[in-house]
Amino acid sequence: MGMILASKSARREELLKKITDKFTIVPSDVDETTIEERDPLRFAVEAALKKAKDIGDRYPDDVVIGADTVVSLEGAIIGKPKDAEDARRILGLLSGTKHRVITGVAVYRGTDKKLFTGYEISYVKFKKLSVADIEEVISEDDYMDKAGAYAIQSIGDRFVEEVKGDYDNVVGLPVRRLREVLNMFYAPEYEVEIEDIALPKNWGVGRSEGMVVFVPEAVYGDRVKVVLTEKKKRFAYGKISEVIKPSPYRTEPECGFFGACGGCALQSLEYQQQLILKERYLTNTIQKIAGKDALGGVMYEPIVPSPDIFYYRNKMEFAFGKEDGKTVIGLRERFSPDKSRKKNTVALTGCKIFSKIAEDILPVFAEFADKTGRDVYNPYTNEGFFRHLVIREGKNTGEVMILLITRSGEPPDLTKLADVLPDNVKSFWWVENDRISDVVSFERKHHLFGNTFIIEQMEGLKFRISPQSFFQPNTKAAELLYNSIKKEITKAGVEHLLGLYCGSGVMEIFLASAAQDVAGVDIEPFNIFSAEENCKANKIQNCRFYQCPAEDIKRHRGIVQNPDAIIVDPPRAGLSRKALTKITSIGSKRIIYVSCNVSAFVRDTVELQTMGYRLEKLRPFDFFPHTTHLETLGVFVQE
Repeated sequence: MGMILASKSARREELLKKITDKFTIVPSDVDETTIEERDPLRFAVEAALKKAKDIGDRYPDDVVIGADTVVSLEGAIIGKPKDAEDARRILGLLSGTKHRVITGVAVYRGTDKKLFTGYEISYVKFKKLSVADIEEVISEDDYMDKAGAYAIQSIGDRFVEEVKGDYDNVVGLPVRRLREVLNMFYAPEYEVEIEDIALPKNWGVGRSEGMVVFVPEAVYGDRVKVVLTEKKKRFAYGKISEVIKPSPYRTEPECGFFGACGGCALQSLEYQQQLILKERYLTNTIQKIAGKDALGGVMYEPIVPSPDIFYYRNKMEFAFGKEDGKTVIGLRERFSPDKSRKKNTVALTGCKIFSKIAEDILPVFAEFADKTGRDVYNPYTNEGFFRHLVIREGKNTGEVMILLITRSGEPPDLTKLADVLPDNVKSFWWVENDRISDVVSFERKHHLFGNTFIIEQMEGLKFRISPQSFFQPNTKAAELLYNSIKKEITKAGVEHLLGLYCGSGVMEIFLASAAQDVAGVDIEPFNIFSAEENCKANKIQNCRFYQCPAEDIKRHRGIVQNPDAIIVDPPRAGLSRKALTKITSIGSKRIIYVSCNVSAFVRDTVELQTMGYRLEKLRPFDFFPHTTHLETLGVFVQE
């Protein structure tokens, strides 16, 4: 068994010698112009794969390396020149630009169809080229069969201002990446039956030789071959080398960005199986933390599916990024244990879990940002201007709010956007945020046009949504949750209800018709203002709202009027020890706990039990199809 390089490129031959000199050259006959893929990265990988298979099927006992390099400018593939005139055109396009150089690599063996692929991306910034500069490149006659009509080793510093990333990749073969792919190819393979998916991550779980192996992109029921990318004392991470038998629960993802984008994790798993997976995660976490008998005596009700499994979110926080020197908007890349987290933005043209309105809005802001000439924010260097684009939508009204979030500074003329945005955009804000962390923060808000809020409706009630208002992200699923709570308090005969972490009062107002009086408490002054405005808009007379931390609730005697039930809907971190102590000391007969974090909920369940409250009912709600998140409703009764 030998090794073959499926390329006649002398530069690739020299670069491969950095890894090994034990190979032969057999050029591939693949015609790259027949490849229909237009995404530059996918094109490079597909071309490399086709080249490797072309030679590998002719020499099935040998290991074949295929490679293909493309130059990409503003998302378009800049191919190899046909002649000198075409080379002049290409070099003119690249003059003064920053472009991507992408090399796909494939390692293939025909006998067992074993295949591993990879890619590397580098960034090259050209100086502004004069006609004389371009003619100098042409005269050297080293442009034919070169992606982008240039060989960097020939033109060097004369025309290149900067190279970011792997220089070998720009020459034509990313040695470091190819070595990694070869190491995986030659590494021992292990056959693994995927038994589960580990939440809140989204990695398949299997066993090999007594060791737990976490396998990204696997679905339970898959039988796969993996190579171990990292081995710990008690577990390992594996990368799929072959799907021997796909799971019967596998399904084709609706979204073309699935896998790269971090917005979804479970689109390749049938929805009914997603529900089963989430229920199992909830019960397993309870038994692991609270004990095997923790669910004994608990009335467990089946998970409530989301009414919609696509286009269900009413809010999405998109990030600005760069691709081929062009501004893009999307979501951060999906995390995998076999690669470092770089917080790169995956460019999106829409979002299947949010709204079709994104297809109209994202391109407008990406183009606008490009025209300003300002750079996008880099969370590692704390440099750049454009940070996030937040879009909120009233699912039952169609009203849309847009928040453009940047670093502080003189803004571009944002009013120009008013004429090109869809008519249902009723509110537009510019927000300045200088925090170093890569999070949306409303440090300084500027209302630009339209209303200061949008309206959402739930069962005849109208709610104002402002920039920082908390509103459950899945409107229709929230209605099911709130109705479930309403049935609970009605059945229990609750007259006096206290809501902690009430936000803008949506749940308290929704439940007002089921109780004699309702009090809502939140630490944020703006939330209290919003809650009171929502009360007025709906002519609710029996709701009162107070600004107060949950930890200090006992100090405010006017708030607590011997509530029959307390509802808590805390942030992801759950309840602090002090909050738990204060809440339980009120002595309410019932505590109704709404949680978006299973681990925090289970931890607080254990604490509540030590403080005299028993978990009586438990019901999960799927607010976030195709993701690993789960909403949980727990009803605790005083013992």
